[in-house]
Amino acid sequence: MDSLFGVSMTLIMYVLLGALAVSLSVVLYVVVRNRVMFLLGVRNMPRRVARTVLIVVGLMLSTLIISAAFTTGDTVDRSLTNTVFTLLGHVDEVVQLSGEEGGAPNEISSTIPQEANEKLRAAVEAAADSNIDGYLPMLFEQVPIINPESRLSEPSATFVGLDADSLEGFPDIISATTGEALDIGSLAADEAFLNKSAADALAAEPGDRVQVFVQLQPHEFTIVDIVEDRFTTGVGSFEVPEGLVTRLDTLQQIFERPGEVSIIAISNRGGVRDGVGLTDDVIDSFTSIIAAEGLTRDGGGIGLTVNDIKRELVEDAELAGNVMATFFLVFGLFSIAAGVLLIIMIFSMLAAERKSELGMARAIGTKRGHLVQMFLSEGMAYNVLSAMVGAGLGILVSFGMMLIMARIFSEFGLNIQPHVTLRSMVVSYSLGVVLTFATVTFASWRVSNLNIVRAIRDIPEPVGQRMGWRWLATGLAALALGGLLIDLGLNGDARYPFDIGLNGNTKFPFALGSSMMFIGTAIVLRFVGLPERAVFTTLSVALLTLWGFLAGDRLEFLFGELEGDVEMFFLSGIVMIAASTFVLVYNMDIVLPVISRFGGLFSGILPAVRTAVAYPMADRFRTGMTLAMISLVIFALTMMSTMNLNFNRLFLTDAARGGWDVIALENLNNPIVDLAAELEESGSSAPDSFRAVGRVSLGARSSVRQVEDDQTEFDSYPVFGVDAGFVDGGLVPLSTRARGYDSDEAVWQAMKTRDDVAVVDHFSTESGGFFGDESFHISGIDSEAEAFDPVMLEIGEPLSGATRQVEVIGVIELGASAAFFGIYVPQETFDLVYDEPLFTRHLVSLQDPDESKAVAREIESSLFTFGVQSESLKQLVEDEQQLFRNFFLLMQGFMGLGLFVGIAAVGVIAFRTVVERRQQIGMLRAIGYKRSTVALSFMLESSFVTLLAIGSGVGLAIWLSYFLITSDQFPTAEAGYVIPWLQIAVFSTFAFVASLLMTFIPARQAASVSIAEALRYE
Repeated sequence: MDSLFGVSMTLIMYVLLGALAVSLSVVLYVVVRNRVMFLLGVRNMPRRVARTVLIVVGLMLSTLIISAAFTTGDTVDRSLTNTVFTLLGHVDEVVQLSGEEGGAPNEISSTIPQEANEKLRAAVEAAADSNIDGYLPMLFEQVPIINPESRLSEPSATFVGLDADSLEGFPDIISATTGEALDIGSLAADEAFLNKSAADALAAEPGDRVQVFVQLQPHEFTIVDIVEDRFTTGVGSFEVPEGLVTRLDTLQQIFERPGEVSIIAISNRGGVRDGVGLTDDVIDSFTSIIAAEGLTRDGGGIGLTVNDIKRELVEDAELAGNVMATFFLVFGLFSIAAGVLLIIMIFSMLAAERKSELGMARAIGTKRGHLVQMFLSEGMAYNVLSAMVGAGLGILVSFGMMLIMARIFSEFGLNIQPHVTLRSMVVSYSLGVVLTFATVTFASWRVSNLNIVRAIRDIPEPVGQRMGWRWLATGLAALALGGLLIDLGLNGDARYPFDIGLNGNTKFPFALGSSMMFIGTAIVLRFVGLPERAVFTTLSVALLTLWGFLAGDRLEFLFGELEGDVEMFFLSGIVMIAASTFVLVYNMDIVLPVISRFGGLFSGILPAVRTAVAYPMADRFRTGMTLAMISLVIFALTMMSTMNLNFNRLFLTDAARGGWDVIALENLNNPIVDLAAELEESGSSAPDSFRAVGRVSLGARSSVRQVEDDQTEFDSYPVFGVDAGFVDGGLVPLSTRARGYDSDEAVWQAMKTRDDVAVVDHFSTESGGFFGDESFHISGIDSEAEAFDPVMLEIGEPLSGATRQVEVIGVIELGASAAFFGIYVPQETFDLVYDEPLFTRHLVSLQDPDESKAVAREIESSLFTFGVQSESLKQLVEDEQQLFRNFFLLMQGFMGLGLFVGIAAVGVIAFRTVVERRQQIGMLRAIGYKRSTVALSFMLESSFVTLLAIGSGVGLAIWLSYFLITSDQFPTAEAGYVIPWLQIAVFSTFAFVASLLMTFIPARQAASVSIAEALRYE
């Protein structure tokens, strides 16, 4: 991967290396200037090996998550770029007609005439550019193919014709059996090479005779050899790799295209990879030649252009790797935050353990800065080791995830192979060390702030005191900053002398500012002497309520509509978990009578139950940190599971299919006018089960612009033509309609009676928002509003220049938009703009939708010679949603790594409490507690804290997700709200059982303490 959040990874690496150098220099300074403090810090590491191991495990998890995220980006980047380089081979650029850019080879419908091809070739040869070492005319056509030997077929394969005299510079026809380069010129008129994907689909071998159908006429070809999958051997796209290749003149004759070619492939000087570096020079050269020869549209020619196909696909692959790493890193922030809390808690516990020792050190003249140096030295010793282990384990975790991802995306022909770069390793390690260094520095400063007398006498610090003037200053600063952020969120930065790129009505600064206002208010109220329990409980509950209403935009009447993105997910988790933790730690005594009453049902364990609840109440800081660590991750997992399930339900409803059950895609070389009639003629009984049949055609090179928006440039966006059968037979639901249309039926009826109207998908509207800022969006339409004023669009075909204005009168619901993505116009209007469609779909509604799979198979087998591909629409939607479900399950597994942070915290606490309570254990044993009761008390204490954390995380996630999903602003509101109880139970049970296992060994140690030794313990 090359960038993160738009910043170069190389720049990030250098910055982090600088920060790492500063961190290590600080430790080196301590070693040189105050070696005693350094030795006092690191000497504690080997004293308790088990605890040291737990600390290292806890500290390494943040680095592990960071490393796994970056390695995932490297793997996706490398795998996709490898696929691009392998499939394109020596093809670096292509010359094609303007308007065809960006389309896959199997989507190219235009051709370059022979005269233009020969004129361009002669000019290129005369220019003798040393950067160009290959010029290859190619023709692509889609055909159905059958292998009579195996009785297997492929409805749509890409048939490629190559100029046998132009293969110099393109050694890409490679035998899959021998690895040798093959010569297209050696093929006879009835011979071809079959690529490996097609050979696998057809179970074909060299020597087999296959049939391809053009205009329903069969043409037989002998397969001379099986060749590797390449752009030049028929890989039409990542989804359609099946193909075969023959001589160009043979294909031109079959399809009656004398001298015509689809594209001209260009090979740059150099190999498959390094040739990309010459792309700009080659494009400049070809652009000049095309202009000089009058082959541009402006020059009155046919409109040739040069497309940097390889560089563009490589950049897309790198972008995908960057997005993947960013995605994993953002969702891993919950686990990283839990790791930061663990570091603070660990050093607070270390300080508590050495309280008397630190007090004595202060008494003999050691300064607080010396204590900071001592703890910083110990922390960095843990840090350097743990970050190294975490970076290595992160690679292993990422490789495991990539193996799973390879299976998820295998149907797309992606060969995902684990890969990691040195740069990502350096960034992961440096970021892990620097992040931990900052946290350790803060924790070290915190633990150094002790009272000497209390520390020497091991007296607990007083609680409930009024906060000092420093805290008051902090509270007032939080109020001021919170107010500024609220104003920025509501009004943007237009009124300020600085510009940070914030627009008005932005939810993140508003929500963060509001939360800071609550925090500042709590500090000020504590300063004036109000009781902490009342202050923190009241304001925390109020903060939770505010976040619920913010999530559902139920405060829109006060603040207007606020826009948020994925960052709100993380902020909501941090703030709500913090507020919930304050409520729980200050009100645990409320649950004590309930638990005691429950324990009273089992008189033998009642003493263990009471002590198990009493100890967490006595140490609010430690309990609160543990609650927050576990709750954060449980909250994130529950939110993701709940949102994923509710979105899946939205896309899997019957309404999302618009009343259609089967989709049949025709081959343009074998068109079908009447699907039912062709089936009946072939002897199929499938039409007997039809309720309705509709026809939808996609415009080749379809583009669109909004008329009222003063948009001069057309954007590429799918435009479909629909016939009367689609309108009458379908039930595609609409989320909103133009004023004057009181029902969905009225909108669809207008699509039959008028030729200047259109219906658009949800994603194309302003609030659609699923395809990024660069995709086409229509301003002036709110897909959530009850009605909108009609909007004018202009659809166009760039090659012919034909355009037509249409009025948008309806927006398809979000659930149905996944299956009906694009702009839909009447077929009459479509035919005026587009000479021929890119493809045509026939949609079938059945009397019994449960028969969709069987009917789809019947249609495809009966119309095989037409090249029809037929599928159950319900199964197709379910498969697509299953792909997303599997990916989100992988994401949940990655986020679940954060549970180990909380589990490590439980283990660290358990081991520490055995040491802290040694005398108390002796007293309990002396007054009659059995060994089993002592052990049970430790186990129940762990269970109590873990169950509170799980309940907090699950409860808050359900609270927040309910407000989101039932909101009028949320697309799933009408589908209701459901909770994935099974998934929640699985990861909650895992967290609970794991915490018990981490407590088991310390509990046994506590139970085995001798009474006499415990009472003498100092």
